[in-house]
Amino acid sequence: MKNAFLGLALGGGGARGAAHVGVLKVLEKNKIIPEVISGTSIGAIIGAMFAFKPDADWISHKLQEFLMNPDTLFHSSLQMMNNRNFETLLENSTKKINNKFAVVIGQNRSQIVKRDVIDEMIEFLIPVKRFEELNIRLKVVASDIQTGNEESYETGDLVEAISRSCSIPGFVKPTKDGDSIIVDGGVTSPIPIDTIRDECEFLIAINIDRGKLPKLKNPNMLEIIKRSDLISNRRLAELNLKNADYVISPDVLGLHWSEYNQFSLLVENGIKATEKEITMLNEKIRRESNLFHKMEKIFTLSS
Repeated sequence: MKNAFLGLALGGGGARGAAHVGVLKVLEKNKIIPEVISGTSIGAIIGAMFAFKPDADWISHKLQEFLMNPDTLFHSSLQMMNNRNFETLLENSTKKINNKFAVVIGQNRSQIVKRDVIDEMIEFLIPVKRFEELNIRLKVVASDIQTGNEESYETGDLVEAISRSCSIPGFVKPTKDGDSIIVDGGVTSPIPIDTIRDECEFLIAINIDRGKLPKLKNPNMLEIIKRSDLISNRRLAELNLKNADYVISPDVLGLHWSEYNQFSLLVENGIKATEKEITMLNEKIRRESNLFHKMEKIFTLSS
């Protein structure tokens, strides 16, 4: 028998994570509360908030309060990226030298955004410091680029674990842990379904993938690299999704992970996507729950 009936996997996607909040509002309203949660990157942050206090309105309020605060390191970093348009920030990091393109940014740096920015956000949004203080079991996912393996955390320092999960490669400095080099969980597990698949009977996954890819026009070297990486990540996510029992995919407007100016609309789209699915989801949960509890009784009687 598995330890829990209902699990919830929250995918990464930066600003698009606001759609998670809308999904959680509808799940909470229908009393669909997971017994175990897994989260990657922004999914780890929102998952931890819900695991501490399963109140999506509170989560929405805290996130908006943080995003609207002009005095945070996060706000300053976001302005820097959005003022330049993040896509062009990378494009401008290439120079034509002797008819060849060379990437000049990053040769002597391991970050654009300091990890302090991430830690500040986590500490503002999540009132507790350790996994053991949460009210729902949580697994936070990161990636070891030394081995290529997923790393998951469920005990000890919650802030450290989530910070590792949010360390976007090339933007936030990776964490060195012995021989391991730890970065964002999205590298190995964009939607951390397999992380808890063996621990729950029924698993809901929230997919906040960017959606349809914009058409490329005369792409430069960096754009080709970025698009190739995006396609690989998407294919990995699609493989992960096959192992979920139910997938909710809100319309995330094709937004880049750094575009935090559409919070309310993304929450609303999360609500709409879940309301469209809720009747079928409730029916599947009811059916599977009955079967799960019957098997639980049989297992208890036989042991």
